[in-house]
Amino acid sequence: MSPEKPNDMNDSRWSSEQWFQLVKEVVTAVLGLAVVLYTLYIAGQTFAFAGDEEKIADAKDVLLLLLGLAGVVVGYYFGRVPADARTAQAQQNADAASARAEQVSSQAEAAADQVDAILDRASEPAAAHARGATAGREAEEASSEDLRRVRDALRGIVAAGRRR
Repeated sequence: MSPEKPNDMNDSRWSSEQWFQLVKEVVTAVLGLAVVLYTLYIAGQTFAFAGDEEKIADAKDVLLLLLGLAGVVVGYYFGRVPADARTAQAQQNADAASARAEQVSSQAEAAADQVDAILDRASEPAAAHARGATAGREAEEASSEDLRRVRDALRGIVAAGRRR
């Protein structure tokens, strides 16, 4: 027996939450089916009372109650399918948004790393001596400061992306 077999067996077992959901679905379906079938049965029996004013009045009262319950059951099941579809779509959208946020976060991190590399190269003493001019040093310091601000802004984006 390979090591994957026990994991496959464990993966195919249902959790207690799944079992509870199954029991809940079965009980709901049985109750709903019983209400609808009983309503149809009573509606069929009502035809036998045609012509008897007293019995037809009582049958109408019973049918009024049962049709309300049957309407609730049918409405629940027909309303549930679109709701489940919307839930699945919302989950897909949330997953896509999370993936996009992670992608943006990694891109911002890569940009910050590039800025760090530029700053490292700009702060090397050899580069400063090669230029030799005071104006070159001032421009270098200004660009270094700008690069630091950009880096800090990008790091802020990365941190914000990870918090969400």
